[in-house]
Amino acid sequence: MKYIVLLCDGMSDHKIDKLDNKTVLEYTRAANFDKIAKEGRCGFIHTTPKGWYPGSDVCNLSIFGYNPVEVYTGRSPIEAASIGIDLGEKDFAFRCNLVTLDEKREIMEDFSAYHVDKDTAKKVIDYLNEQFKGYNVEFYPGVGYRNIMVVRDYEFEVKTTPPHDIMGQPIDKYLPKGKNAEILNELIKKSWQLLDNKFGKVNSIWLWGEGKKPKLTSFEEKFGVKGAVVAAVDLVRGIGKLADMELIDVPGATGFIDTNFEGKAEYAVNALNDYDYVYIHVEAPDEAGHMGSVEEKIKAVQNINDKMLPIIIEGLKKFDEYRLLITPDHPTPVEVRTHVPEPVPAIIWGSDIEPDLNEFYDENINPSFEVKDGYKIAELFIRRSK
Repeated sequence: MKYIVLLCDGMSDHKIDKLDNKTVLEYTRAANFDKIAKEGRCGFIHTTPKGWYPGSDVCNLSIFGYNPVEVYTGRSPIEAASIGIDLGEKDFAFRCNLVTLDEKREIMEDFSAYHVDKDTAKKVIDYLNEQFKGYNVEFYPGVGYRNIMVVRDYEFEVKTTPPHDIMGQPIDKYLPKGKNAEILNELIKKSWQLLDNKFGKVNSIWLWGEGKKPKLTSFEEKFGVKGAVVAAVDLVRGIGKLADMELIDVPGATGFIDTNFEGKAEYAVNALNDYDYVYIHVEAPDEAGHMGSVEEKIKAVQNINDKMLPIIIEGLKKFDEYRLLITPDHPTPVEVRTHVPEPVPAIIWGSDIEPDLNEFYDENINPSFEVKDGYKIAELFIRRSK
C-alpha cells in the first residue's frame, strides 16, 4: 500500500459576503477536489486538542499521528530540528520572526516584514549574531521571516504571542511575560535601534513559540511504514526529522503563495518508489488567509487543484494499492486572518475505499467519519482496510 497525505495548510474557511456568502472552497468548486470527494469518504478531523491554540505545529503533529498532549514542547524546537540545531536538555528555542512595526514601534504592522526575502533575512540574522555577542543567544536563519533564536542552559516560564495573531494591534500587552521574560523584551527592544532603516521593512524581531527539544517515536516504528516529507517550511520538516522521516527538497518550493506546486507533487510521487508514505505540505492557502486575501486564497485552491492533484492521482494509480488523505490542518479564515480551533473537512480516497454520498468537497460535507482525537487519523488512514 502506498500513502500520500496532501496537507493544505489553513485551507478551510468561513462564509464570505463578497463570495455570495460562500466559503472559498464552495465558491471555487475545484473539479479535482470534488472528484476525489465523490469517489472517496469525507469526514471531519478535530486537529486541535480542547483548550489548545490551533497552531500549525500542534495541528500537523495530529495529522502525522502524534498526540500533541503527550509530545508537544513548543513550536520552535520542532523548527530548530529541521535546520539541524542541536538542543541540549536545558536549552530553549524561540521562533524569531522578522517583523515590521509602525514608526513609533507600537503597532504590529506586518508579521513577516512584508515577506522579507531569504537573502535579506540571512543578512539580518548574521548582523544580530554580531550585535548580540555576550548575550548567551544564538540566531539561526530559517526560511525568509521565519528564523530561530536559541538560549543555552537557561530556564523560561513565559507566555508569548504569535505575531500573525496581532496584526494591526498594539504590541505592548503581547510582549513576553513571565519568568525571565525581561531578557526577551530587552532583545526585542534593542533590535529596534539595531535594525532601524538598515534592512528594508525589517525593523524588529519578535520572539515566541518557545520550548525544549521534544521526543518522538520514529514514524516507521509507530506505524509500520517508511515515510518521507515534502515541505518547505521548517515546522513541518522538523516534525519529519524528529520522526526519522526522509526530508525531500524541491527546487522552487518557497513556503509561500508562489511555490512550485507541480514540483512538490512530482517529487512526492517519485518518492513512492522508495517510500510507503509521503506527507506533502502546502503553505499557500494559510499565507493567503493571514494576508486577508480572498483572491489569493482562491488562487491557492485552484493551483492545488490544477497543478498538484492530477499528478498525485495519476502517480498513485500506477500502484496496485494506494490511499490519499486530503485535509487542512486548521482553518485560516480570510476575514479573521488567523487560525481558529474548528474541525477541518477531510477526504480519504484510494484503491480500497468505498465512496460515501458526497458530491463535493467543502466545509458542508456530509461526514461518514469524525476523528475527535485528531492524532488518531493516522491509524484510520494507514491501518484500517476500509
